[in-house]
Amino acid sequence: MNLSFRAAALSTLLASVAGLSSAQNAVDIGLYQNNGVLEVKVRPESDFSGILSTLVFTIRWDAASEAALSETLLDGPADQLVSITRSGNVRQDGSYKYMVYAGFGMNPLSSRGVTWRAGQEYTIASIPVTGQGEFELVNDAYTADRNNNANFYAACGGSDRTGMIYKGLAPAKEDGSVVIQPNPSNGRFTVSFVNAEKGDVVVEVVNSLGQAVYNETVRQMEGPYRKEMDLTAQSAGAYYVKITRGKETTSHKVIYR
Repeated sequence: MNLSFRAAALSTLLASVAGLSSAQNAVDIGLYQNNGVLEVKVRPESDFSGILSTLVFTIRWDAASEAALSETLLDGPADQLVSITRSGNVRQDGSYKYMVYAGFGMNPLSSRGVTWRAGQEYTIASIPVTGQGEFELVNDAYTADRNNNANFYAACGGSDRTGMIYKGLAPAKEDGSVVIQPNPSNGRFTVSFVNAEKGDVVVEVVNSLGQAVYNETVRQMEGPYRKEMDLTAQSAGAYYVKITRGKETTSHKVIYR
């Protein structure tokens, strides 16, 4: 009788856990850079107070730059539940350096009185930067290689809840003089800015995987720039307009719905 009761109780508990897991939607991830610190943020698509059991992501940057990543700083109550640390050493592939990070959790956020709300961002890790550089959260050919197994991955309660990289690019400096209209758009938008000092200007549009879908170099440009972009041949999602003027590159997020 006692064994039957325990079996029934266990069955009910497992069913409850399975229900919570299936009800949880995807978890997205983004990368920001503020005052020399990279901030890795997660964004649940539904309210969440369960177990963030696994989180894996990879940051890449230009191998030719002098930039480097320091040890991860823990940030907030979630770090006591999923502590993000480096997975191995810095690796180089072609012109990029890569650092893989991983975290594993055993306890629900609710055990710390924490609930993540749908659509809100939560900092899961802070990583100090030395030098100046442009960093990206990526799923690319290197991370997809089964020998590296370093694509973005999120699991809640042991179930795959991997969402999207909604902000992959984290430039060292943002430039508010760049105007993108409309944003969000239906795939067609206009980029405009003023180049105050004569010089070469490179305008590039990349997708969330870091792949270029548009690239233009304007030689010895001075004055206003205006370009009508058309991404309707591409998939809807998040894109980034990268503008290089001299030695400075700025990045601007564009949403194509």
